[in-house]
Amino acid sequence: MRLDATFLATDAAVRNDSRGVPYMALRLVDRTGSVDARMWKLPKDLLGGLDGPEYVRVEGVTHEYRGMLQVKVERLTILGREEVDEEDYVPVTERNLAALAAEMESVGEELEDVHLKRLFDAMVADEDFWEAFCTAPAAKSMHHARIGGLLEHSVQCVRVARALAEIYPVDRDLLLFGAAFHDVGKVDELSWDGGGFSYSDRGRLQGHVVLGERILHRYVGRVPGFPEELELELSHILLSHQGEPEYGAPERPRTLEAMLIHHIDNLDARVAMFLEATENVSRGGWSNHENPLRRALYVPPARSGSAEEKEG
Repeated sequence: MRLDATFLATDAAVRNDSRGVPYMALRLVDRTGSVDARMWKLPKDLLGGLDGPEYVRVEGVTHEYRGMLQVKVERLTILGREEVDEEDYVPVTERNLAALAAEMESVGEELEDVHLKRLFDAMVADEDFWEAFCTAPAAKSMHHARIGGLLEHSVQCVRVARALAEIYPVDRDLLLFGAAFHDVGKVDELSWDGGGFSYSDRGRLQGHVVLGERILHRYVGRVPGFPEELELELSHILLSHQGEPEYGAPERPRTLEAMLIHHIDNLDARVAMFLEATENVSRGGWSNHENPLRRALYVPPARSGSAEEKEG
């Protein structure tokens, strides 16, 4: 299929194929998502790749390569920022943001602990904070890197937390609150204006774990009589949800609720990584290994008699 369209080109790198011939690998991004692309017969001005993310006009063809959708670029023209509307190239969740926000707000109605309920309500009632929470990406590139991604990830974590609360002897309110706001620091860590996602200065210097704990402390101060022990448990959940120091956790999980939040977060993030990496992979095909999971991923063919095959 012929292609003539504009994109934000990211992750561009010039490599040599098995014959030693240079080619450029890159990702083409717009509001709908991203697709892998390859360009051979590089002109001299592209032999060094791109200096960074660039807006480009691409002419070429889309085709399936080893079960994965790919763009073969025939011509690539770098565009100036004045030639594009940068908002057209920022990925946006395909989920209904209003419905996701309403689902998250309903968590507050489930909470039986009066202090957690008041804390939850105080956060949702802050219009500037809540708007930022509902529009922020969950990451710059690893998973849920799209407008509304943080809300999407948080709602998924709450859904998993509800199920686990029926299985394990946990403080249900603490688990749900932690699932909802474990990544709250992302609203200060990331910037999503100006046509792309980037880290703020505070995000680079402190990270979302520390920033999230500070946000929590700020809102706790708005709830009169909030128990010190409860604040400590919530603080520990936020500070330990990354699991290990090498992943940015100041402390490892030391309560059951903190341990479950860590695994819930990790589970949803990795499922998202898989789904995003295989989004353009056909049944029976493989992704390439250039993804956050750092391995080629397989999408099995539909089994005979499966619901998917019957629908097809």
